[in-house]
Amino acid sequence: MTGQPTEKQRVVAEMNASAGAPEIVRTAISYCQEHDAELVIVWVVEPDLFGATCRGESWGIGAWGTVSAPQLALRLVRGTGVAARAVVRIGERNRVLEEERRAHGAERVFTAADVPVVRCPVCRGRLDPRGVHFCPRVHLGSAETPRTEPRAA
Repeated sequence: MTGQPTEKQRVVAEMNASAGAPEIVRTAISYCQEHDAELVIVWVVEPDLFGATCRGESWGIGAWGTVSAPQLALRLVRGTGVAARAVVRIGERNRVLEEERRAHGAERVFTAADVPVVRCPVCRGRLDPRGVHFCPRVHLGSAETPRTEPRAA
């Protein structure tokens, strides 16, 4: 046997502007810690963000904030012992994630589908990480509703 180092396996995690995106990265970090893998965080900017937002305008929303996005993602990784890099790519989301998976030889791609959805125990409405309750009837804390802790679906 030669003493050549073996290449670490890699995983890709999608980062976006949603409130749940940090949880995607945290889920990928846990996986990397368990499997001694390297993390590639990909912020995908859809091309239509560069188009005009209203008819007759010649400018679009653009990519404001894309510089801070990788910094935020890498801040989540700092201190976990996981080797990571963050990249910003422009393109259609599924295509970009697949290209990144192939380019890095990643075994997995983490997206919002890999994060359990926390639901209200009464109505099963979605509760987001900010504590916003997406239920047509506000009932949390009411007298007729038993208070129980939300749980993952």
